[in-house]
Amino acid sequence: MSTQQKEYSMDDYKAAYNDITGLCDAAEELLSTVENPAVKDPQAHLDMIEPLINEIADASDVLAEEFLLVAESKKNRSANKFSKKRIEAALRRITSTISEYQDNAKNIAKKSGNIAVALTTPIIKKIQLQLDKVIAIFLELCQISLQSIMSKAELDALRSRDSRIALMMHQFSVSQHS
Repeated sequence: MSTQQKEYSMDDYKAAYNDITGLCDAAEELLSTVENPAVKDPQAHLDMIEPLINEIADASDVLAEEFLLVAESKKNRSANKFSKKRIEAALRRITSTISEYQDNAKNIAKKSGNIAVALTTPIIKKIQLQLDKVIAIFLELCQISLQSIMSKAELDALRSRDSRIALMMHQFSVSQHS
């Protein structure tokens, strides 16, 4: 059994690019929580979420650039001009920053019952789901190494959240052993 590569149409490439840039949209939504009247200390809240927002923005820029190179190389059937290492590093930065934020948010919520954490939790989940889509795109197009992006626990959680990724990983594993 071999891994079947999907033929991407121009609309597929546009949708994938929009999924990548959608990470920035979700980060902007996270930033908007600072202005919520329920947030008692907007500056402290901004200080808590700003590293995550900045990391998502910076890494999304890298992912968008690399995606365009991936799309160009697939379209022209030319040599790979994209960098798997840059893609994996950008995804790893977002993944680790989300994890750090979640750890910090749990501690803050335990200490103060901070409403800001409650406001951000659904947005963080939305960012995570958007990131899952982006990971699936790069896994499908250029077989990135998920082990270099996230821990085993995070990888297992990803598999359980997204059956499409679990299937791609299985197919890739089977094709490696054939």
